[in-house]
Formats: sequence, structure tokens, C-alpha cells
Amino acid sequence: MTTKVLRVLTGLLFVAAITFILERIPVNPTTAGFAYLVAILLVAARWGLLESVTASAAAAFFLNYFFLPPVRTLNISDTHNWVALSAFLVTSLVASQLSEVARRRNAQLHQRQTEMERLYALSRGIMLIDSEKAAAVQIAEEILRIYDMTSVTIYDQTDDQAWSAGIVHGTATLDALRELAVRGGTGEDTSGNSCMASITLAGRSIGAVAIEGRMGGGMGNELLSESALHAITNLIAVGMEKARTQELVSHAEAARQSEQFKSTLLDAVAHEFKTPLTSIKAAASAILTSKALTNDQRDELLTIIDQESERLSALVTEAIHLARVESGRLHLSRTMRGVDELVQEALKQSSVIVSGRPVEARIGSSLPKINVDAELFVVMVKQLLDNATKYSPAGTPIRISAEASPDSIRICIHNQGLGLTESERSMVFERFYRTPGARQNAPGTGMGLAIVKDIVRAHGGYIDVDSEPGVGTEFSIRLPLAKGERN
Repeated sequence: MTTKVLRVLTGLLFVAAITFILERIPVNPTTAGFAYLVAILLVAARWGLLESVTASAAAAFFLNYFFLPPVRTLNISDTHNWVALSAFLVTSLVASQLSEVARRRNAQLHQRQTEMERLYALSRGIMLIDSEKAAAVQIAEEILRIYDMTSVTIYDQTDDQAWSAGIVHGTATLDALRELAVRGGTGEDTSGNSCMASITLAGRSIGAVAIEGRMGGGMGNELLSESALHAITNLIAVGMEKARTQELVSHAEAARQSEQFKSTLLDAVAHEFKTPLTSIKAAASAILTSKALTNDQRDELLTIIDQESERLSALVTEAIHLARVESGRLHLSRTMRGVDELVQEALKQSSVIVSGRPVEARIGSSLPKINVDAELFVVMVKQLLDNATKYSPAGTPIRISAEASPDSIRICIHNQGLGLTESERSMVFERFYRTPGARQNAPGTGMGLAIVKDIVRAHGGYIDVDSEPGVGTEFSIRLPLAKGERN
């Protein structure tokens, strides 16, 4: 039995119940007529015109049979009662019609309000989409969530690709969406369970959308209205264009920053290359042109050449590592290595840098091995040792320590330099930044700590600096331990 038939029968039962109650209470025909009219209005307001018309016919029958003399017959002896019965029937039918019109208008207003709320929620969701993910996927997920549909598929004509959210089992194939994007307009599958529409922007087709299922959540079990579908396609077009514009802006900004980085890197490296090249050139010229050099003088000049060559090599290595980081080519080749072993390797390679400096290494032998890129780990420690050597007085010790916590390894390198102010600490990891006092007193490009930070971040860790003027500076690195590395 259909819902419509059940409503009609319920309306008839309601009128019959009113009749039963009125028969038990002595009432005149006028009172009975008003009671029936109220009942009919309630039926019309609750269900609709068909139910209220049926109830009106039943009420006229009951009013005639039970309350108009002669009672319990369908005869009407008084002409006035014919007029009263006709007036009742006309009044009930008109009231039913007016109530139906009011009910439909109220339903339409409620539907429009719900549509506006959903369109607002969709526009807000589109404005907040994540630029790191495909815009079409996020928009499809928002439509699916807000309109409680079965599936949503968005076809982007620019990329010739479709993205879906939900479970797709309709006729919205990629070929069908391509065809719709070309010819424009709307479409509906043969089952009447999904609708499709082209997506246009400024009169130009940019794709198509297929929405499968029927709306739930307060708007009945029905397909999207044409106006709602049109508004949704407009919002999709705006969202896709916004994402495309953001992508273009991002690429343009990345290209601009990359060019600026290259220019700055070349300037910094060229400036730093001048000093060791000048020293190498002067020493080599002295050896070649002077015939009266003693063995000690010749060895001293050769030592200068060797040391400045090492410095040039370090500068080139810095530039290469920073360029790899900047281009996104910093790929890790992880192996399980001991922290003590890696630190000793870094100290060995930094012997020229820290020459004459006491280095105190306090690293426990019981530390767990760590899964790192050994080459980059050594580069990281070397850069921090070089930094500690440059910015602390000659002869003062450099301390290296390492300790383990349940989920990480902490490595600290401390020097007894002048320390950093709060503003300097906030800038010290920026590329090419050097503290005002260091620019004249220590050679360098300002790339070292930026390289260290990027290596640490590539390993999933973080680096911090603790410094106080007159006390010294300590850089601490915390690298996470995988579950298999923990004690």
C-alpha cells in the first residue's frame, strides 16, 4: 500500500473519530460543521490537497447522516439545510485549497533556505580547500558531504582527467563527461538517479560534473533542482579557477625565488672564493718566481696552498649541498649507524678546521644506533664544528655531547663564543644571514647553518640554539628514533 493511500485512509479515520466524539456529545449541526472544518484544515496542513478533499467529502456525508434532520438518513427535509451543507462543502474545499497553497509555499521557502545554507557551506568549503591537494577531489568531497549524495565526479577539461568522491556506479563515465563538456547543458541518466551538467566559466566550458543519488537531510528524497545544480556548477568553476590561479602564482613565486636564490648564491660564493684564490695565487707565484726561498719558506707557502685549497673545497661542497636542498633533490640514503662512529668521522674530516682547539666529546657507547644518511650526518656535524671554530676565541674548547631519550637522540655542540642576542637567534638559520660582528671577523657565506637545518628537517628532527652573550652558544639537534631503534 502506497504512502498516499495510507494518508487518505488516515484522514478518513480522523474524520470518523471526530464523528464518534461529536455523537457522544449533544451538539447542533453548526457546531459539528465547525468541528469538521477544523479537522479538514489539519489534514490539509499536514498532508495535502487529495487527503483534505477526501476528508471534506466524508465530513459532508457524516454531517448530513448524523446531524442534519432527519438524522441517520441521507434525506434533507429543510431547504436551509441543503444550503448549509453546500456552504460547508464549498468552504471546506476552498480551505483545503488555500491550506495546500500555503503548505507548498512554506515547503518551497524551506527548500530555498536549505539550498542557500548548503550553497553557503559549499562556497565556504571551496574557499578553504588545501592548495597541496587536487582541487577537484576536495570540491567533490565537499558536495558529497553537504548534499548527502552517493557519489560526485568532476571532469576537468584542461587536464582531461576526472576525480570522484563516494561510490560511483552510474553512467557518468569519462567519455560521457567529455561529451557533455563539449556540447554543454545538462543531462540525466535513464534511471533518473543522477544528473550531469557542464561547468562553464565566462561562457567557456572547462569541464563537467556528475552527481549521483538523491538528497537527504531535510530536503526530501529528491534530485537536485535545476537552479541548485546551476549554482553548484558555478561554485565548482570558481573553485577550480581559484586553485589554478593559486598554482600559477605559486609556480611564478617559486621561479622568482629560485632565480633570486641563484643570484644570491653566486654573489656569496664568488665573494668568498676571492680570498683563498688570492692566497693560492700569491703563494704559487712566490714559489715560481723566487729562487732564494729556503726549504722552510717553501713548505710554509705549500701549506698555505693546501689549506686554502681545503677551504675552496669546503665552499664548493656547501654550495652543492645548499643547491640540492633548494631544488628539492635532498634524498636520504639511510643506514643504521652508531652516533659515536659518525661523530668521530666528522672530527676526523674537520681536523684542519679545528686545528689547535681542544674538542671534548662525551658520547655514550650504549647509545642506540640511528637510521640516518651517514654522509649528510657528517656534513651536519662538520658545519656545526666549523661554526663553533669561527665564532669562539682561539684556544677555547668545543664540547660535543649526545644522549638518548625513549624516542630520540639529542646531539649538542657548545662553544664559548660571545653568544647571540635574541634577534640574532631568530635569524641564525636563514640562508646567507651572518651576524653583524661576524661579517668582518670571520670568513663565511652564511650557508652552513641553513644546510644543517635542512638536513635535520629531512631526517624528521629539529634544531634549536641556546645562547647568551658572554656565556657561549649551544646548538642542539634532536633526531627521532624509529620503533626498532628504541631501547
